[in-house]
Amino acid sequence: MKKITSIATLAATIGCSAYAGVSSVANSAGLYEISDPIASTVTLDSSKEYLLTEVVYVSDATINIPAGTVIRGVIGLKDGSNNVTQEPGTLAITRTGQINATGTPADPIIFTFESDPAPKTAPTVPLSGDTLVTGLWGGVIILGNAPINNDQSADNSLLTPGTDFIEGLVEPNPSDASPDLRGVYGGDRPHDSSGVIRYVSIRNGGFNLSAANEINGLTMGGVGDGTVLEYVEVIAGQDDGFEWFGGTVNSKYLLSAYNNDDAFDYDQGFSGLGQFWAVVQADNGSDGDKGGEFDGDDQAGAKPYGIPVIYNMTVIGGKGGQIDYDKNAGGSLFNSIILASGQGTSLDLNSTCGDMADAGNLQIRSNVWHLDVDNASVETAAVHGDSADADAILGSDNYFSNPYLGGANYAVMGSTGSSKKRYEVGGVYLKPLAFAGNDATDSTKLEPYIALYFDAVNYMGAFSPATTPWTDGWTVPSQLGYFAD
Repeated sequence: MKKITSIATLAATIGCSAYAGVSSVANSAGLYEISDPIASTVTLDSSKEYLLTEVVYVSDATINIPAGTVIRGVIGLKDGSNNVTQEPGTLAITRTGQINATGTPADPIIFTFESDPAPKTAPTVPLSGDTLVTGLWGGVIILGNAPINNDQSADNSLLTPGTDFIEGLVEPNPSDASPDLRGVYGGDRPHDSSGVIRYVSIRNGGFNLSAANEINGLTMGGVGDGTVLEYVEVIAGQDDGFEWFGGTVNSKYLLSAYNNDDAFDYDQGFSGLGQFWAVVQADNGSDGDKGGEFDGDDQAGAKPYGIPVIYNMTVIGGKGGQIDYDKNAGGSLFNSIILASGQGTSLDLNSTCGDMADAGNLQIRSNVWHLDVDNASVETAAVHGDSADADAILGSDNYFSNPYLGGANYAVMGSTGSSKKRYEVGGVYLKPLAFAGNDATDSTKLEPYIALYFDAVNYMGAFSPATTPWTDGWTVPSQLGYFAD
């Protein structure tokens, strides 16, 4: 993190701070700077705009962010030797911290980069031409005390069993004079709460602090199910949109669109519940990997197993395939639509996950899979796996047909004729057309909803065929006109 190098600088910092970490005086750009650390509770003001000047940790405190607040992050910088010379603006809620970020559809909370011209009225595009506009700041990191199945204590004596140090931040070394342990996550409290995150937009972020150490759009390590997570979008991130490292947090209404790597990624025994997850991957031929990269562990056979339950997911695109289960991943995927638009494979299932399926720990049922929207008659999904288990799973209670997103306009998302890029105006339709014979809107083909957390709906996928999409108005693709109703 940035170091204060003189007494004068320290005095100036204290003099311009109304309370811990937040300046009371705007800088030359009119932004109120937030610097590390936030160690006492603060409440931001939606009439002001803020700037994260580095990786800012919230510890033993709550950061209250009202609806309509814009928080920007400085751009991370490196020298010619790939050393970080300026940390990217990043907000990290530690295991002892809380976030209360409660936006509304009319006034979402926006996290974006320092020089974003008009984030409220004219969002920066996710792609310029065919190039992803990403990596312009860090991201949001939430750390909690819920269980994970990764034990790194043998590799780093600073860690206790059942804890790890979060991806995206620099891991402390036991030889450090004062090791910074604020990036540790995991514990034994499944019902732990990190606060509330509702109607939040995270845009154009992601930064590689070091090789294979990227900041995701929203990173969650050991976050417990006392946390509220709903109506959140991650747009144009350099790495994954949402990534869970263990934990139990439940979530609804998540949009991951135009991210460089995977849309949704879980690992280390994540076992939350999820409903209404939406994926739109860029179709520029180079960005956007899997719709779901679902891993069970980093250490083979580690427990607790990752067995999240996901209902009503919509996946559009993915050059690396749509859904990938690996590393002893378990869980359930029900009542979802996986639309490949002619790219990649639909399901990748390796042999360890085949074993999980045989044991009843992996269930994939009542989903519509369709590889090519240009051809309404195509009724096969490309299947790739390390064993025959993928074919067996898809061969039972799954459906291979066109869900007709957008009804008669479904071919807009194809590769010929009237097709458009998914990052053009009117390039994406989200809602299946309800008609007799459409598997996606046939309520008799749905998997029953098994927990009180889930809303029992009568359609597959993340969007109702009969109502305005929940992305309308407050999300970047909606504001830019990419999402057509």
